[in-house]
Amino acid sequence: MKDFWEDLGKRIGETAESVTSMAGDAIEIQRMKSQMRSLARGNAVDLMELGHMIYDRYKAGEEVEESAKALCDAIRDREASMGEYEKKIAKIKGASECPKCGKMVAKDMAYCPYCGEKIDRTAEAEDDELTEEAADAAAEEAESEEAGEGAKE
Repeated sequence: MKDFWEDLGKRIGETAESVTSMAGDAIEIQRMKSQMRSLARGNAVDLMELGHMIYDRYKAGEEVEESAKALCDAIRDREASMGEYEKKIAKIKGASECPKCGKMVAKDMAYCPYCGEKIDRTAEAEDDELTEEAADAAAEEAESEEAGEGAKE
């Protein structure tokens, strides 16, 4: 019986040693993976900065490689589209475009916060009324055309 307990104790000791070793290995692997992620983040930041430098050169009119030029053209086009979307969102929110600097000014502001130009809201209200009148006229014309087509049938 004594051999049984000694053998059992020896096996438990070996198993505990094995588990401890595996846990240490797992911790070491996770530490190394964390270091790898940190290095990858550093690379991503540096690559992004490199891209910004090349794009800044492109915007300044300097010559860039042909492969970089295609990417810069795509970025410029997306930036222009984003600017248009921002203007549309601002108009939906009631903002207007400053006649001097072209930036969007919130509807409750009397002066442009970017250049100080006084914002004339009466001209915009008239433009909105003209736009509404044109939309109403187009809708009436479409209805009369539909009515005319219905009578022909």
